[in-house]
Amino acid sequence: MVSADNLNLDCLELIFAYLSGNDLVHVSLVSRSFLTAAIPRLYRTLTFGLQQAKKYPSIISPFAAVLAHTNLANHVRHIELRAIPTVKFLPQPKFMDDCMRTISLCKNLGSFTCTLDVMSSFLLTLQDKQALEQLRFIGGNFTTDQAAQAANISGINALTLDSASWSVVDALPRWSATLSPTLTSLTLTSVQTLSLEIMEMILPHLPKLNSLHIIGCPKVDQGAVLQLLVYVPQLQSLAFTSYESSSRSTPAVVAPLPMLRHLAIDTQCAPSPANSTPTIWTTLINLTKIWSCPLKSLSLKLSDKVALADPFVKNLVDAHHATLVHLSLRNCTLSKESTKLICKKCTELETLKLALSAKETHTFADSLSHAKRVHTVTDTGDMHSSHTQRAPIPKHDINLLMTAQPSLEHVVADGRTWTAVRRPGRSTFELQVKKNGPTLRHWFMPPTGVIQL
Repeated sequence: MVSADNLNLDCLELIFAYLSGNDLVHVSLVSRSFLTAAIPRLYRTLTFGLQQAKKYPSIISPFAAVLAHTNLANHVRHIELRAIPTVKFLPQPKFMDDCMRTISLCKNLGSFTCTLDVMSSFLLTLQDKQALEQLRFIGGNFTTDQAAQAANISGINALTLDSASWSVVDALPRWSATLSPTLTSLTLTSVQTLSLEIMEMILPHLPKLNSLHIIGCPKVDQGAVLQLLVYVPQLQSLAFTSYESSSRSTPAVVAPLPMLRHLAIDTQCAPSPANSTPTIWTTLINLTKIWSCPLKSLSLKLSDKVALADPFVKNLVDAHHATLVHLSLRNCTLSKESTKLICKKCTELETLKLALSAKETHTFADSLSHAKRVHTVTDTGDMHSSHTQRAPIPKHDINLLMTAQPSLEHVVADGRTWTAVRRPGRSTFELQVKKNGPTLRHWFMPPTGVIQL
């Protein structure tokens, strides 16, 4: 008789690919064969977060575990450092040493993320990583020598710099020359010293760039970004921040982006009853219409909550109803007519992110019933955006949305994901809910599958 314990190792690994977190840990404790099959998944990603940092050193860090069994390093593909234990406000020396030694052992490391300003400690250990494709870090107060070390890290496909220091920005032109053969995605957020002149030095070195995201960089506003498009004609994903107070005018001629598939605009402005839609939004939608680009994803965000004008929504739908798959609206409200128009006309729409209101659930459910393919709705309303805390969306409202739209599988709201488990041949469904874990993904990044490799 064949038992689960006697299954081929390859079969077990395929089965365990559907498990994660504690489920994978529990399965690994069943038997030796299950443990052997689960280990590649268990150690594929090494994550160290705030809760672990608070308990260190009473718990064993994943890096110490790898050092104790060095063969596990072969399975590590991703490392995420979200927190670091400290001693008198300085990084714990033993922990940092374990991290650096572990990184040195991980020859198959594909991505490294560090959300604390300690990147300088890892520069040397990351230089010999032939498989490293994605790098993200914050700050980076590098010395001149450390900036040179960073510029020697090559082979990266995606580079994300959050709140980068002036020394990192100063090294970017040299680093971009090193990354010229491979870099396809560049993301820069909250970089105060980044300027149009520096970007004009960087982009000519990056002929393969298909994703450019510049968010929260005051010296590179919407006018500057539109000027830079001439260097990136193959761009598929574009994200930038626009400032209504910017003195830089929009260029008279904007280089076309015929391959653009994802657009995200973060607009910093004060609400205006006379014109609730930022001018740059209308300008970009009109440009994408002229370019005839296959826009599949659109993310729009305002600093202050306003209602979007119906004519803007109609123009958006007219331009991209045939291709739009993902739509995200943050700090924007829609009229009933605009919501229904989006759901009815955008026949390819699969995910919709917008602020849900408990008072208008029935109205939204009616609009949602006209959608053809929407499988995920995400509430972008902030429970802490006002002085009074907003009540969570009740279960019966989630049930109403799931009933109104049979294709709807997930509703993400209030830090939870509601899932409708539908049985073939039955009109009824079972609602399941789970708490969402922390995510490091920026809101403006393109959804999976949008960018063509």
